[in-house]
Amino acid sequence: MDLKRVGIRILVTGTRGKSSLVRLLHAGLSAVGLRTHSRVTGVLPRELSPAGQRVIRRTSPVSFREMRWWLSQIPMDAEALVMENSAVSPLLQPAAGRWLDPTLLVWTTLRPDHEDAWGPGVRGAAEALLQGVPGGVPVLAGPEAALVARVLEARGPATLMDLPFSFREGNVLLAMKALTLSLEGLGLASSEALASAQRAMEFLPPDVADFRILGEGEDLLAAAFSANETASTEQLFIATGWRAEETTLLFHHRPDRPARLRAFLPWIRSLPWRATAFTRTSRPWLRLGRLRWTDEISDPASFAAWRRGRGKVFACGNVAGWPLEFLLGAARSLEEAS
Repeated sequence: MDLKRVGIRILVTGTRGKSSLVRLLHAGLSAVGLRTHSRVTGVLPRELSPAGQRVIRRTSPVSFREMRWWLSQIPMDAEALVMENSAVSPLLQPAAGRWLDPTLLVWTTLRPDHEDAWGPGVRGAAEALLQGVPGGVPVLAGPEAALVARVLEARGPATLMDLPFSFREGNVLLAMKALTLSLEGLGLASSEALASAQRAMEFLPPDVADFRILGEGEDLLAAAFSANETASTEQLFIATGWRAEETTLLFHHRPDRPARLRAFLPWIRSLPWRATAFTRTSRPWLRLGRLRWTDEISDPASFAAWRRGRGKVFACGNVAGWPLEFLLGAARSLEEAS
């Protein structure tokens, strides 16, 4: 299929928030009556379509070529496509833009991450993500718009649209701006259509790994597992209103992301936590100095037992492994209770 026949083709890039934005855009575009196909590659990879949602179950390691395979399956009657750039390597970043040929690129955030592949700090992230911005494509930026603007100066034709925001409400604002720009290009941005899209986005249920506070009474869990870099994690902790002195910090480690733990340690050590705990899916490839692993936590049941009676727990780092199993179980429990 010639994808240029699809009037709206949105590519989502950035450090954090890509999957959330894809879900919001899919809900909004579907609400205005467009046959929309979207792909989420975050915590729980999924294909979204007019027929519903299909979880992508992998039998081999994740590959950036999945994007091309998905695009090859798009039906002829598709009217809108939304895809997040799932490539990590800077050398592979341009592939998504070549394959999708986007009408709009949305850059969610610009923060340090994947330092083993991108290099250190914001500069490393900027240089890596810039490789995935096709020339001549309008770019809509989120909270770090000023940083993105400086990065895009080297790209030339791309256009920056400044839209600062924070967290869930800001994600809806960014998604609505992207949707409005896309509908205006097709002459479809009526007040009724935009109102329908807004309602669909605002009533979209949180995703399984979205930040939330779980529990009741004194035993509360701030589940920030999917915020994989320190800037977002610190903002989420501030948003709880909790004091570090009354909070136990839990960091879950992925052995294939050793640089992430190194990046988190300065922030973790900078606050006077009531206690700290470090969990892992397997033995890591680095030493923690005076810090100790909490090996009694290995699955949702042992985690539930461990946190009983601990009061406030702020959990971060990585969602892969037992944290995802725990959050899926919590989501099922909430659904059954409602």
